[in-house]
Amino acid sequence: MHDEEAPGPVTQASAPQAPGRPGPEGAPDVSAAATKAVTVLVADDNEVAQRLCRRVLQKAGHRVLTASDGQEAVNIALSDAPDMILMDVAMPGMDGLEAMRQIKEQKPSMVVVIASAHSMAGDRERFLAAGANDVLSKPFRLNDLTSVVDKLVGGTR
Repeated sequence: MHDEEAPGPVTQASAPQAPGRPGPEGAPDVSAAATKAVTVLVADDNEVAQRLCRRVLQKAGHRVLTASDGQEAVNIALSDAPDMILMDVAMPGMDGLEAMRQIKEQKPSMVVVIASAHSMAGDRERFLAAGANDVLSKPFRLNDLTSVVDKLVGGTR
C-alpha cells in the first residue's frame, strides 16, 4: 500500500504486519513479533480518525479502546487502565488536556500521547509541560503512531 492522504486528521500509511504473520516475502515479520501487544485508548471525537487508528493498531497486534470525548476518556482510562492513551486536544465538553490532567492526577504513570492539529510555536512544549509523554501533530502518518506505541510502551506488558 502506498502513502495517501486519508479523509481525516491522520494519514493512511502501510502498517506493520501482525506478529507472526508472513511479511511481503513470505517470512514472518520478526520486528512486529518482538513487540508485545498493548492496549491503547484512542480518544478522539472524529470517527474517521478513530477507525483509522483502530485499524492500524489492531493490525500491529494491539487492543484498542475508543472514547469520543474527554469525560469518556477519563472514565475508560480509570476503569480499564490502558497501557497508553492517544488523546486529541479539541474534543466536545472536556478537552484532551483537562482529561489528561484528571487521569494523571489519579494515575501519574499513565502514558499519554497528545494528538493535536494545533501547530503554533510552543504548543509541543506546552503539551509536554502539562504531562504528555509525547506529541503527534495532525495530520500524522499512521506508522508514526505504531512507532510511538512501540517506543513508549511496546515492551511494558
